[in-house]
Amino acid sequence: MAGRLDDWATARAWVGSDPYEGLNATRFTGRLRRSALGRRVVMQTVKRSPVDLRPLLGIEPEPNAASTAWLVSAYSRGGFLPRAEADDKLGRTLRLLSSLRSPGYEEPCWGYPFDVQTRVLFMARDSPNTIASAYAGHALLDAHERSGDEQALRMAEATARFFLRHVPQTSMPEGDYFGYAPGDRSPIHNANMHVAGFLARLAGRLDDGEEFAAAARGALAYTLAHQRPDGSWPYGEHGNLRWTDGFHTGYVLDSLRLCADAGLDGGAAEDAWLRGLEFYRHRLFLDDGTPRYSASSVYPIDTQSAAQAIQTLSIGADHDPALAGLAWKVFDFAMARLRRRDGLFIFQRRRLWTNRTPHLRWVVAPMLLALTYLTAIDELDDAGGSAQAAGLLRQA
Repeated sequence: MAGRLDDWATARAWVGSDPYEGLNATRFTGRLRRSALGRRVVMQTVKRSPVDLRPLLGIEPEPNAASTAWLVSAYSRGGFLPRAEADDKLGRTLRLLSSLRSPGYEEPCWGYPFDVQTRVLFMARDSPNTIASAYAGHALLDAHERSGDEQALRMAEATARFFLRHVPQTSMPEGDYFGYAPGDRSPIHNANMHVAGFLARLAGRLDDGEEFAAAARGALAYTLAHQRPDGSWPYGEHGNLRWTDGFHTGYVLDSLRLCADAGLDGGAAEDAWLRGLEFYRHRLFLDDGTPRYSASSVYPIDTQSAAQAIQTLSIGADHDPALAGLAWKVFDFAMARLRRRDGLFIFQRRRLWTNRTPHLRWVVAPMLLALTYLTAIDELDDAGGSAQAAGLLRQA
């Protein structure tokens, strides 16, 4: 299974579509692009359509820093390719990642190859954001851990300095959260924790990482203070950002785990992670392993939600082996309900239609990375893993 995903991505030189690239349209969208609402309409129409509108609108696939970072991490973690082949692809995707840096900054940072209009901000094409930059930072650390490449470690450190110098860390009574992008002060928990987790992880690999650890502690304190009594977090703290969904919860949990492993706060991150994980496992999955989109809705069921669930639960299984069974159950569900006839995965299954586009960022790259975590779970049989799923996973 991992081999099939890797073959597809490699054959396309790690270039593919993205659900949110609608504003790259070169035809028919000019008037809509003049307002924030119109830009959101274009993005959501391209994203949600059961028919791929990209050829009609003149949208060409492009390399994407976030998906490239996931691929770097997948090749660094390995387990699905011979060592020499994995190392070759690691080197090539690292070079691609470096070439995708956002212009205008001395420090390495990354964004998306398209304009983005969200509910709270507009981000221009190639302008840096915390999500893509944090993924790239983790990819550089993964590459360093794989090969001992000191250049990758130095580049990761420079990426951390981008966060401290250019992304505002807003001071609040309960902590200091990172914004989504330079100049942005939106209180969005997964963005804040992506940075906190990366800084915490990096600090432990440096002789003097206290500056990064201190910034991570401030960011961590803010998100810990906003954990709800049921263990969940809203997407953000503005009135129009109050929903709770599966994959963003997974991002927060993975970052919390990094902070807890770094020992930043004397156990508060560990406690928050455990409470958040209880909410995640009991409120964001159906009994058959279906990943719910949110705590209030099953649909749309998408591969990003499934891939993130596999990753988050596999990471959790290192601390609670019972989580391995749910990780494999989600994988079994994905194989049965999200897999295409050609061995790839669909984007989304909605109530009334299915979008079968195998996006590189939302489908192929995150699932490939997730499978590297799944195969790392020890003692699969004792943990409740599916032997049939394990066999399918290792097929090319």
